[in-house]
Amino acid sequence: MNTHFALRYRQDFTTVDTGSPAANIVETQSGNKLYELLDADVEINSRPTDGIFAGSTLDIGRINVYGAELASFDGAALTVRKPRWDFTVYGGRRFSFFSDPAQRAIGGANLTLKIDPTMSVELETLWYIKGSNRIALRKRLRDRWLISESLRAYGGSPVDFNAAVLYSSRTGRDTLRGGYFQKLTANDYEYDYTTDARNAVSQNGSQTNQLLRLYLGPIGRYSQLNIEAHHQFFSRLRASAALVVRELNNNGNQTPFATSFRDYRVNAQYFPWWKIETLFEYHQRGSDRLSPLGATTLDGLTGTGETAVKDLTGEIRRSFFEGRFSLSGGVYYRRISEQDIFFYEENLHQSGVLGSAWVRLDRHTRTYFDYSLDNDFYLFTPALNNSQVFRLGVNWKY
Repeated sequence: MNTHFALRYRQDFTTVDTGSPAANIVETQSGNKLYELLDADVEINSRPTDGIFAGSTLDIGRINVYGAELASFDGAALTVRKPRWDFTVYGGRRFSFFSDPAQRAIGGANLTLKIDPTMSVELETLWYIKGSNRIALRKRLRDRWLISESLRAYGGSPVDFNAAVLYSSRTGRDTLRGGYFQKLTANDYEYDYTTDARNAVSQNGSQTNQLLRLYLGPIGRYSQLNIEAHHQFFSRLRASAALVVRELNNNGNQTPFATSFRDYRVNAQYFPWWKIETLFEYHQRGSDRLSPLGATTLDGLTGTGETAVKDLTGEIRRSFFEGRFSLSGGVYYRRISEQDIFFYEENLHQSGVLGSAWVRLDRHTRTYFDYSLDNDFYLFTPALNNSQVFRLGVNWKY
């Protein structure tokens, strides 16, 4: 029997004003300074002589289960592992840190069928208000290629199709990833599957959850293609490049958070000396925004958002005392172009510095410190004039 326990407390200290975009989303909630139990469970493993339950595991407590969605609840999960299949069934009471949902019961199941050593099929389902289901197929070809396809449905409607391919060279110096994603319908949730939950206590005559802080607008159908390549030139230098292209199926469905774009990224990792690591990255993104001039109201958001972003980042890291202590520091430079019905802002400049450190006190405990400084970015209100963010925390598990 194994036990696991994790309790974390994090408090962010910032010099920006209340309501600033630099503030963390958690800081907007009333419980942003509370101690919360993240997970704690007891794991019971079966014995080889337990018949049909041989090779099974029972988890009891506050647990997280991955499947069609991430399910976080207080309850139990039973996993049975066999040579040709794995099966997990779970259920319990959903916990929430920032709301009081009326619907608490949650459950689901995952089934993996091992067709042969190179092929498997996964069936995953989650039951919470509406059903979320996913089927995935994985197949390995000639030891170097791995292909996978998946289809996801929510509330009885197909919503996502995803296909991916992975190549790894025999030497391990080269990897290639590619993928295609299609949003099939708009019958999906807005941010996560708990959005439809009602409050246990009525607010303003309605039981609908009032804390929809992350509504990003209506969901539009789109297609997305991505490709990523990694190469190790020699023992001290690694480099990679990535490309993501997204196209809305109907450009008229564009919102400030959903638009067609092209995203490029190139980075390198170099080890000049022992225990020293340097990282460099260049990132560029261009969005196909509509013209904002057609807006007929002052709050019209047509065409609003960034049109171009360019980032350049450099960082250096050093470990000490056989990995017990680590320091890192870096700088970044960014240029942003944005538009709305009132302004066209071209090549706005922003730069800053980054720093962090962590100390491993023992095998259970690690302390960390993060610092960042951004110069003035006057487009935001209130202005982020030399915004500084400090984060100090302790991670401990038993």
